[in-house]
Amino acid sequence: MEILYFTIVGAALYLGSEWILDRVEQARGARFPHRSLIFFAIIFCLAMVAFSAIERLTTPDTPPMPAAETVPGIPPVIQK
Repeated sequence: MEILYFTIVGAALYLGSEWILDRVEQARGARFPHRSLIFFAIIFCLAMVAFSAIERLTTPDTPPMPAAETVPGIPPVIQK
């Protein structure tokens, strides 16, 4: 299921980055000479934030480590 989230967000990031770059170029009044590098910078920054958020939201929390007294297989003398 996580792959589906990454794919959908990746497509949205592509379209969103293109839209942002077009708006910046319209405000500037001309196209950038190295447009692909600027596009890469925009999509890279957005992807790092979005994919990190997906990872945090889809990864289950790890349970806490059990107390030393409840670890099976270790004699009580070594635990204390």
